[in-house]
Amino acid sequence: MLGDIAEFDRTEAWRGDGSLSMRDWLVARCHISRSRARVLVEASKRLRDLPALSGALSDGRLTLDVFAPLAVVATPETDAELARVSEHWTPRQARQLLAEIKGATDSDAAARIQRRFVRFDDERRLLWAQLSSDSYALVKSAVMSRARRHDHPSAHAPDYERFESRCADALVQICLEQGQKRPVSRTGANAAPVHGGARTTMIVHTDLDRLLYGDGYGHASLQGVGPISAEVARRLACTADITVSFDAPDGTSLNQKQLVRDPSEAQRIEIRRRDNGCRFPGCGCRNVTDVHHIVWASKQGRTVMSNLLTLCVAHHSRVHELGWKMDGDAQAEVRFISPHGRVFVSSPSTTWRRPSRK
Repeated sequence: MLGDIAEFDRTEAWRGDGSLSMRDWLVARCHISRSRARVLVEASKRLRDLPALSGALSDGRLTLDVFAPLAVVATPETDAELARVSEHWTPRQARQLLAEIKGATDSDAAARIQRRFVRFDDERRLLWAQLSSDSYALVKSAVMSRARRHDHPSAHAPDYERFESRCADALVQICLEQGQKRPVSRTGANAAPVHGGARTTMIVHTDLDRLLYGDGYGHASLQGVGPISAEVARRLACTADITVSFDAPDGTSLNQKQLVRDPSEAQRIEIRRRDNGCRFPGCGCRNVTDVHHIVWASKQGRTVMSNLLTLCVAHHSRVHELGWKMDGDAQAEVRFISPHGRVFVSSPSTTWRRPSRK
């Protein structure tokens, strides 16, 4: 078949059917994808110069997916040796050899930088990106090192989480950590960042009934994204600057004022010293954490030390969207109760209180 494609392309016989290239002819006549047609055309061009690889392909000792990348880098001198050693290769191994031999040039690097992008799909909550090689490696390393845990439960444990889910949590943690590096005035949602830095801002619009009573009441939405559940709104409200808006029956705003229920700076300092990171048993996260009300502020929970404790991003989600319950005194013992009824107990840092002197 590749021999026929090569001859057809050499004589440009595809022009007789109104096509603009051999690839277009294959797409139209053979009903294959453009990428597959391109592979066939490129492979056919090297067929005559590489008899050993061509023979291995014809005999079925090589697949087209292995032959095609090898044909790009093979020479008449290396043809026989590549045909011998690649007999049991996978397509991935062949592509790795191609990348190794071709290497990368400054023009390749410049082209990759020019093609870089991050795109967002608000409807499906997806984001995807194309980065330069070094940027990709940096992002991958940062996310995977955060997500990798050696003490994670086995796949059969009720609280097991897929590695992909932990990568998602790690990406959010990194973004939050970057935002916390610049001190920001907490006088309002639109407060200007210090030293000209950019502030990461999410705006949530929610009815008070939804926060108090759940999904069956009122509405909640993330600006620019769309509706969110009551638990998501509650979790975001834990650490947000909240503006209370008093609306008329027709929805117009009559008055607005800031709601003050955040821990004071003195409380935050003491909580960090007491908890020394996330209080969820076994969690080692210390840098990117939230202060959470054990009895939620929306349920009249008080902003006092015994009702405030530290949770990381992943475990903050557990006590909202994932159905975990909490009770106890943050100054002593707090119980975490899983949706399956398992109970975990957390105590403050052992170095928080000074040992008593006898």
